[in-house]
Amino acid sequence: MNKLVSLAQIRYNTDSNGKDQCWRLVLDGEEVLVESVQIHAPVFTSRDWIEPIGKFKHHISVQDCFVKINDDGTALITA
Repeated sequence: MNKLVSLAQIRYNTDSNGKDQCWRLVLDGEEVLVESVQIHAPVFTSRDWIEPIGKFKHHISVQDCFVKINDDGTALITA
């Protein structure tokens, strides 16, 4: 997958077994599970209120970036 996005948010996948699909990427609102993430762009922290669970979730976020996800589940985020 190669995608230009306005906002990429990275969050640990608490449903992971700790070995597979450890990261949630939220790309302009669409979630993708990946094995690992490399970021080569300026980052900031953000948080969203998740109504169904009644909690805030925190993210490492990148604006206006390019996301490449390889077949092995490695994600690369660049400016």
